[in-house]
Amino acid sequence: MEGLEELKKLLEECNQSHLLRYWSQLSEDQKKEFLEKLKNIDFKEAQRMWEKAHEDLDKSNQLSDDHLSPVDVQVENDTAPDLLEEYRNIGYEAISNNQVAVIVLAGGQGTRLGMPYPKGMCPTGIPSGKSLFQLQAERLRKLMELVKKKTGKEGTIYWYIMTSETTHAATTRFLEQYRYFDLKKDNIRLFKQTQIPCFNFEGKILLEEKDGVAMTPDGNGGIYKALKDNEIFEDMDKKGIKYVHVHSVDNILIKVADPVFIGKCIKDNIDCGLKVIKKTDPEEPLGIVVKVKDQVQVVEYSQIPENTASLLKSTKTAEEGLFFNAGNICNHFFTTDFLKKVSTEHADDMTLHIAKKTVTQIGPDGDKIWSPTPNCIKIEKFIFDVIGFSQNCLVWQIERSQEFSPIKNSDDTNKDCFFTAAKDLMALHKTWVEKVGSECQGLGVEVSPLLSYAGEGLSHLSGKTYEEEDELRAENEEDHFSSDSWD
Repeated sequence: MEGLEELKKLLEECNQSHLLRYWSQLSEDQKKEFLEKLKNIDFKEAQRMWEKAHEDLDKSNQLSDDHLSPVDVQVENDTAPDLLEEYRNIGYEAISNNQVAVIVLAGGQGTRLGMPYPKGMCPTGIPSGKSLFQLQAERLRKLMELVKKKTGKEGTIYWYIMTSETTHAATTRFLEQYRYFDLKKDNIRLFKQTQIPCFNFEGKILLEEKDGVAMTPDGNGGIYKALKDNEIFEDMDKKGIKYVHVHSVDNILIKVADPVFIGKCIKDNIDCGLKVIKKTDPEEPLGIVVKVKDQVQVVEYSQIPENTASLLKSTKTAEEGLFFNAGNICNHFFTTDFLKKVSTEHADDMTLHIAKKTVTQIGPDGDKIWSPTPNCIKIEKFIFDVIGFSQNCLVWQIERSQEFSPIKNSDDTNKDCFFTAAKDLMALHKTWVEKVGSECQGLGVEVSPLLSYAGEGLSHLSGKTYEEEDELRAENEEDHFSSDSWD
């Protein structure tokens, strides 16, 4: 069979010859398909990643308290209102000139949430039943409307969605079925992140079938390689995009293409910006933005010794709380020039992280084996590991209650789940309607993104009373595309 001998030689060089253990048991068609799959795997790159991941693990284990210091943070709530308005107008102007894009990281399945489909498609538990994708699409629509009203120009925010092998087809069908939530299809592009092999603890690549290698997405830091491999930069250049907002799909409160954040970064010539929230619990599973030997980077909360993570600020300071409290929330600004630089010049320099996971694999006797405990190593890249390549980095602290409520778990945990996210969204919207002189009963209401992007434009609600879980829609808003009806 053409190419088989070359493949055998390559597998032997990379110490992965076991992948052909069941070759003789395959049909001719299975052999052809399996051979093509194996040809598409860069085994030398996989070997490099395995070796580098262990080198990087040794370095992270050497992290010392002496190396750590708090990062310089700029706080949005401490910024003068007229300055925030200036940032907003700069952001509006960039959007009006078609210079802004959003990339949503949507490669995750909803398995941990108890859902059989991608996270972005999951019904969120809010009164309207809108999915995360719909909420984010409608925020984009409203923001473009605000920009037109302010500048008089029809600005476009381009929407890129990074999927994975397991979420791409379903996400594509979902968006097509709901007509891209009335965004223009030509302004939306989906692209897949790279898949890499899973290893056992000795560095052997695992088989999930006799004719199939166990593969996994390469983490949200795979965005840089995916942008290059999928020719997204060429697409951005054609459209004149200069600034990119990147965020995780699972934050129900995300301010998509936040013009204040974008405008702040543009004004200050920032090439890499991070939004953070103030951590109050050292055990909260958020990475922490710190300085390590005077270089800004994000470290996992588990990397910092417990006594250091729990350090409180001096009682002599006006502010109380944790000494290391800048919690990373996967909410980033990048210039396209910076993204290109990372993708072309630093692709092999990014830290590789080891995660121990559980996968079904083929055992020595050819039967499938499921393990109740972690039995494989997945190698991941993290999006924040490029901060060290930045020439001018911004750490921008925002209010948790206004911008961060992730959906990470099923409702039975009662933490970072659909229930808490819906509660947080309605509580935020309650503050919006009460601010204009309305009365709101109970826990809160839902304000459609088509009615208000961030609490603006609600003065006409003054003097009204709303029941708990009332849904406030924009005038002439069509019946929403409820994800409950998705098939």
